[in-house]
Amino acid sequence: MRSLPSFLVLGSLMLVHCAPDKATIPVDPPVVDLLAPPGAGEGVQFKMLSHIDAGKEIERCQLVVAPPGGLFVHKDEVRFTAGSHHVLLYKTPYPSIPAKNRHGVAVNGAEVHDCASGALDAWEVNGVVAGSQSRDGDSIVGELPEGVAITIEPGAVLLMNTHYLNASSAPVDADARINLYTLPREQVKTEAGVMFFYNPFIRVPANGKGSAEMRCPVPHDISIVRVQSHMHRRGVGFVADLGDGAGAVQDEIYTSHTWEQVPAKTFEPLLQIKAGHSIDYRCDYSNTEARDVMQGLTTKDEMCMLIGPYFPRDAAFESCADSQFAPAGTWTGSGKADGATTLGCFASAKPSDDDGGNEFYGCVVDSCPGVADEMSAVLRCEMSNGHGACEAACSDPAGDCGACVNTACGPAFGAFQSATCD
Repeated sequence: MRSLPSFLVLGSLMLVHCAPDKATIPVDPPVVDLLAPPGAGEGVQFKMLSHIDAGKEIERCQLVVAPPGGLFVHKDEVRFTAGSHHVLLYKTPYPSIPAKNRHGVAVNGAEVHDCASGALDAWEVNGVVAGSQSRDGDSIVGELPEGVAITIEPGAVLLMNTHYLNASSAPVDADARINLYTLPREQVKTEAGVMFFYNPFIRVPANGKGSAEMRCPVPHDISIVRVQSHMHRRGVGFVADLGDGAGAVQDEIYTSHTWEQVPAKTFEPLLQIKAGHSIDYRCDYSNTEARDVMQGLTTKDEMCMLIGPYFPRDAAFESCADSQFAPAGTWTGSGKADGATTLGCFASAKPSDDDGGNEFYGCVVDSCPGVADEMSAVLRCEMSNGHGACEAACSDPAGDCGACVNTACGPAFGAFQSATCD
């Protein structure tokens, strides 16, 4: 029995960083009064100014430090000049700005710097504070209810990230600003978090249509403030539903048909979800290119995300993980392959190169809906190194990770082998 490919790593994909679309996003000059900072005692502004050469596409990062008293973010507001598909502010685990990035390369992180392979490749993050994918529209957090705030610890290191494309023939100076409006500590009753659900199993055939579907369990009672979708330019439809936890839909909670200037839906009253239920969402795509399009971070790729603030915060839930921070999602294919056929597809997928990754994603997409539970149990077991049983073997270069995972995940593989589409 063969375990799943080693390239299937979701941790760095749970938080989005993606590129603008070259065909549709222009670049205009910065505006001096793009966004005024909050008034004294009302919050803080983080600003990134970035010089972009003509024809240049680049991702930029800057590490900033929260005030000594910390921040209790009740509202965000974001503005940025054209040419970017997002501006984001992440939490990081760093106690101070490090002298080297996660690859050991010396970087002055306090200054604006290139992070060409993406913010999450260069720096560690453990949450989202604020941001927007609409340069003059809805932000991610919006305004939270009375007494609810996103907590930023005193002196915490935050990561501001932009991804710009200058499609013009002249250099431009891009301007991105994030305002965090805060509450006094004594007014905060509940800590909020931001959901960033990410489905990596995407393959849209050349000159064809496709979909990606994912279900995330809700382990505790939560209240959702607002939600919005995130796709790239092939995205033509998005729907999110409240489920009963077993795959049955109870209510539609959000729908959208656009990938840019994406609308956010604010729930009034709040959307309250009980423990044991689920959030199910699906992205639909139409591909006019003469090549398959897969999941990924660039304009050549696609994404499928559900984003939104909720409370009380559960750091694992907001990335669709369990209490041990292992993936907890259920992924549903749209094809006709049963469990045995899909396992055979897994086994024949190339092990680590780009084509192998594409083949593997296609195996998931081509599975039938009837084997979603069994397939997802295999995926979760593999991605968690046998639910933790094989951490030592998989972290030791001399260890036999594959054999250990095959043994630990044996029951899941067996159930998937016999799963049918009926």
